[in-house]
Amino acid sequence: MKRYISMFLLLIVCFILQTTLFQYLKIASVIPNLILVVTAISGLMYGRRLGMFTGVMCGLLVDLLYASVIGLNIMFYMIIGYANGSANKLYFKEDYMIPFAAIAASDLIYGSLYYICNFLLRGRLHFFFYFRSVMIPEMIYTLLIGIFIYLFVKWLDRWIDPPVEVPLKTKKSFEE
Repeated sequence: MKRYISMFLLLIVCFILQTTLFQYLKIASVIPNLILVVTAISGLMYGRRLGMFTGVMCGLLVDLLYASVIGLNIMFYMIIGYANGSANKLYFKEDYMIPFAAIAASDLIYGSLYYICNFLLRGRLHFFFYFRSVMIPEMIYTLLIGIFIYLFVKWLDRWIDPPVEVPLKTKKSFEE
């Protein structure tokens, strides 16, 4: 339950940062997708259930405030949370490459799904232009900011649930 609450609070903070502060920190006219990073990290670190929960909450926030149709972003973020949760078995706490690759792949998947539903279905077939001018810069910017968010979530996980050392020998002898 602590993880759900901490991920929800982190999601709210990242959503506020994404919609306020990072609007002024645009690079190549793109902003990082912080809530996508939270969804990818929660799924990868904690599994499908928490990844889908975070994805639904992220999509709901985006849909309620910015979308004309409720449900599309919920589906996108839920798919990303589920996919990263399925890769939970590949996650090792000592390895940094898998989370960074998951963040980058999640951003490309989100960009592709967004393009398909918002541009391709309307007859705009300039995928490579969108890929080159929007998806790649956003992926790079999201990955750079995502590194710091991942390190913070990793620290938060150790703070909430510290590792416990189990002694090999007990002080009492079993021979008595």
